[in-house]
Amino acid sequence: MAAYTKETLGIIGGCGVAAANELACRIEKRLTELGCLDDAQQPELILFQATQAPNRIAFAAGKSSVSFAPYFIEVGRKLKTCGATICCIPCNTAHCVIGEIEHAVGLPFVDIVNETLFFIFKKSPEAKKIGLLCSAGTRSSQIYQKHSRSLGYHLEFLFPKENLQQSVSDGIAAVKRGLQYVSSEKVKAFFTGAMDDLISKGSDVIVLGCTEIPLAVSDKYYKNKPVADSLSILAEACINRCKTTETS
Repeated sequence: MAAYTKETLGIIGGCGVAAANELACRIEKRLTELGCLDDAQQPELILFQATQAPNRIAFAAGKSSVSFAPYFIEVGRKLKTCGATICCIPCNTAHCVIGEIEHAVGLPFVDIVNETLFFIFKKSPEAKKIGLLCSAGTRSSQIYQKHSRSLGYHLEFLFPKENLQQSVSDGIAAVKRGLQYVSSEKVKAFFTGAMDDLISKGSDVIVLGCTEIPLAVSDKYYKNKPVADSLSILAEACINRCKTTETS
């Protein structure tokens, strides 16, 4: 089997806290499924809950001129000093400035948006219309459209109508408050109307493009449409980056 000790993974969390904790859990769970039953087979991981950043959604949506990038750069450099050799940010919205952060930190970052697009291209190569559940900042800044164009993919991105987008935002806030631990079905209901709307518009794939959403929506298929869970996709990509040679 393979060992997964090639890199020391630094996670810039805090956006939100639960999503970053869940990423670490999903990495551990997936590696256990792959046969890593000894602690020493798991990669080194450093998680920094970067909770004091300026509002990234407001910045990405153009409603604030105060960038969160300098704070994330500072955190990334701390992770590097502590021994991180690769980093990731389990937040889709933060990837509106991922190039700036990566360059300033001086470490490679596992890009959640690119990895989600790679996943769609691999698993649903015929897909043309992508329904995107995401924050208002991710929607306004067109992160997925820009990354898709840079990769040479010809995809059309669909979004919920405005009242349902607000429901998605309310659902994300509910997850941040931990309501999914109280009533998972109630929190999931914030998102299902928007998912129905995206299907009615012709979406071939539904993307859970905010890392809070997978804490409430666990479907791999929704009404026969594949669901791309960006948090699990990021976990798998980080694992692949940490993979070493096969061992006996």
